[in-house]
Amino acid sequence: MSGVKPDARHDALLDSYLLGLRHGPAVVRDLIVSDLDGFLDLGLKRRAADQLVVLRAFLAKFPETARTG
Repeated sequence: MSGVKPDARHDALLDSYLLGLRHGPAVVRDLIVSDLDGFLDLGLKRRAADQLVVLRAFLAKFPETARTG
């Protein structure tokens, strides 16, 4: 996934998550991660890959929400 840049589809997905920012960026991050986990649990590898791109784009906009350790 290194070097993958979000396309219009990823931007649209990110925009839909950003609608929830009134709840705080950490809540939005948790929702993105939860959806990513769900796609992986269902074996939806392509959706999970797309979700990872969305998560990376989100973290680029809100680096303070990154989990460390």
